[in-house]
Amino acid sequence: MAHLSLRVRCLAGVVGPSLLLGAAAGWSRHPVGLVAAAVGSLALGALFVGRLSQRIGSATEAARRLGQGDLSATMPVEGSTDLRALARALNSVGAASARRDDQLNHALENAANQRDRFHSILNASNDGLLLYDADRHLVAVNQRCGELLGFSVHELLSGNVGVLQRSLEQRSEEPEAYRDRLERHFARPLEPHQDLLVLSAPRRRVIRRYSCPVVNQRGLQGRVFTYTDVTTESDIDRLKSEFVSMTSHELRTPLTSVHGALQLALSGSGDRLAEEDRELLEISLANTERLVRLVNDLLDLSKIEAGRMPFCLAPMALAPLLDEAVRVIQGLAATRGVQVRLDVAPDLGGVSGDHDHLLRVLTNLLGNAIKYSPPGSVVVLEARPTPEGAVVAVLDQGPGIPHDQVDRLFRPFSRLGVHERQTSGGTGLGLAISRALIEQHGGRIWFERTPAGGSQFAFVLPSPSATHKAGSDLAVA
Repeated sequence: MAHLSLRVRCLAGVVGPSLLLGAAAGWSRHPVGLVAAAVGSLALGALFVGRLSQRIGSATEAARRLGQGDLSATMPVEGSTDLRALARALNSVGAASARRDDQLNHALENAANQRDRFHSILNASNDGLLLYDADRHLVAVNQRCGELLGFSVHELLSGNVGVLQRSLEQRSEEPEAYRDRLERHFARPLEPHQDLLVLSAPRRRVIRRYSCPVVNQRGLQGRVFTYTDVTTESDIDRLKSEFVSMTSHELRTPLTSVHGALQLALSGSGDRLAEEDRELLEISLANTERLVRLVNDLLDLSKIEAGRMPFCLAPMALAPLLDEAVRVIQGLAATRGVQVRLDVAPDLGGVSGDHDHLLRVLTNLLGNAIKYSPPGSVVVLEARPTPEGAVVAVLDQGPGIPHDQVDRLFRPFSRLGVHERQTSGGTGLGLAISRALIEQHGGRIWFERTPAGGSQFAFVLPSPSATHKAGSDLAVA
């Protein structure tokens, strides 16, 4: 604008003298004409400068209004070439700014609508929802979550994290394990995790806590937690476990007596029995032994679920335990014509575990793999270190497991509908007990299909030196 004003002053300074000199050249011999020409030239120059200043003033006012946010301000496109170019430029800036302003308002309106829908969905859910960002700061929570945890939404979003966490610790049934169990949700950032949170106040609640990562094209953005009140289901399950435990105890004594009597009959007077009678007694003894195993498994599962199963967790070397499990199972493998191979990584370290319970899990998985593998095949027991401890896997070359039955694998009494499994004589509790034992160790167990079509059951155990990640105090629940 200053440059344009300078051009106007220069133009006025040139036009006025030029007209004056031209008039003076024509009327140099007439003084009165000379004066009249000079006055006319000055008047014409003043008129030109006035109009130019007026247009510059219009441009200045339009620019000022645009700067103040009035995007409807325009400047008439008239005058010299430079003035018309200036007017078009100012009008173009205003139109572009108006379009961007409309787009921004539309985007803000859409964002507000999405935010409202998001909050409506959050508050309409019967489950509690918590959302953490990538730095483990709480950014969203619904009212149901506050009700389940005993806080208001405002307290969860703006309260002191340490105070809230200590409150939940004190109200949980296992205060000493609260932070450790919460930290497991963040230990594997890209994997889901689930556990039970039992709060004793303001009233007793059993809450299923499930978390999964929030991921987009830019990577991990946070973690979302879902809290479901399963108090009623838990009470029913507890009553079921108590009933099963009581019934199993009542069944154990008579079964033990029957089992002993059948053994005595076969060993004492078995030689004097007719072949058919002896065969009937052997069938009775085999089925009695099966019932005894079933009762013992029921009692063990009830104890694990009720937290009454004794555990002696201690640092232990894993390689000797794996070798012992292979030696224990070799007899069954030989009768089935199956080879068992041990594959242990050289740098395999120790774990924190109970020797007897882990041996039971290993022999159960190896026994299943052997029973469902064809003669002449190989069952592999392998182990390798991981950042969280060690992972152990049992791979077989059997027929595999149908896709529609995978979800039933670790359920009690859930036996798959294939011929081999129907005639194997198992109780249907082995995998359920194995999962319960591994979870009591702070690990996890899962199933995968092998590339060759067989099955792989694997579990991971924490190392003795496993520690919490820094920043665990940033999470509330």
